[in-house]
Amino acid sequence: MKGSFLIGTIKGIRIEINISWLAAFLLISTTLATGFFPVRYPDWGQEIYWILGASVAILMLISIIAHEMSHSLVANSLGVGVKKITLFIFGGIADLEKEPDSPRKEFLVAIAGPMMSLLLVVVFRAIGVGFEYLQLPEYFSVVFIYLSSINLVLALFNMFPAFPLDGGRVLRAAIWHFTGNLHKATRIASTIGQWFGYFLMFIGLSNMFYGNLINGLWILFIGHFVVQASQSSYQNTIVSDIFSRTMVGEFMTRDVISIDRTVSVRDAVDEYFFRYKHNVFPIEDEDGVLGLITIDNVKRIPKEEWGVTTVGAILTDLSDGLVVSPNETVSNVMSKIFNNHIGRVLVMEDDRVVGIVSRTDIMNHLRIYMQLNNIK
Repeated sequence: MKGSFLIGTIKGIRIEINISWLAAFLLISTTLATGFFPVRYPDWGQEIYWILGASVAILMLISIIAHEMSHSLVANSLGVGVKKITLFIFGGIADLEKEPDSPRKEFLVAIAGPMMSLLLVVVFRAIGVGFEYLQLPEYFSVVFIYLSSINLVLALFNMFPAFPLDGGRVLRAAIWHFTGNLHKATRIASTIGQWFGYFLMFIGLSNMFYGNLINGLWILFIGHFVVQASQSSYQNTIVSDIFSRTMVGEFMTRDVISIDRTVSVRDAVDEYFFRYKHNVFPIEDEDGVLGLITIDNVKRIPKEEWGVTTVGAILTDLSDGLVVSPNETVSNVMSKIFNNHIGRVLVMEDDRVVGIVSRTDIMNHLRIYMQLNNIK
């Protein structure tokens, strides 16, 4: 997520915090320090109110990290894979490397977060009661008892059966289990998620209309986020499912045109780039493919040197990020295509080129597949 920075790593999982969390931190701290605590405990000083407000905001951040870490650790144990957690204004996101491939895995990953939040309800309540038992000043116990309530609300909110909330994922797992149809399960859970988001937006607007501006805006933004997340999560899930079942060999461009390594850059531009309108060509010699030449490779050479420079001298060497097998799924290939800075990969079998795949090829295949199968 743009605007995020690393704050630590746990069990190999990067914990990043988005700058939008700063807005949440300020909003939570200010609301508690100027509203909640002064109303409930009018005899405490301003300094204590602000310390308590900041403490609650920080411990809420830790609670969200624990919630998302539980998702991540369960996902990693089931082979789904999570390398990064991002915390932002509305909570946190565990960045799954792929969607769970069974209803059971989906259920276990989804339920882990709310279970952690419920555990924190008990832990924070116990700490608060413990401080009361020790007869420490009341503001010590108040923070933890309040956080216990917050985590209960977090668990209940996330368990609402609206995708992509945890409860929506549990619902999707149940429908997927009984119907065997991931697309149908995702569509139903996502539709409920969108209606839930619209309901929250209505509640937010109502609060604003009756003068509760801050809470109204907050609920309105959360509702809007749920609607957008539900729509995008549905689309991402469908795309991920299609890509996990589609082999590269099904839609790669065959009859790939290669250039001999001894051809000059000038001839390559005139006879290949302009003639075939491609941005990338494999370079080969009698022993096979050596690498690729791109428009960017050519642009690095002064035009007056094009006639005396061969393509073999400026090629990009083959690497694992540029080569795939025709039997690999699109899911496995996507990361290479989007990270190799060329936007294409060679499809090779037995050390020979059998095809080439670009971002455009993948997007066109997806578009046609979804149109033919009436997937929206």
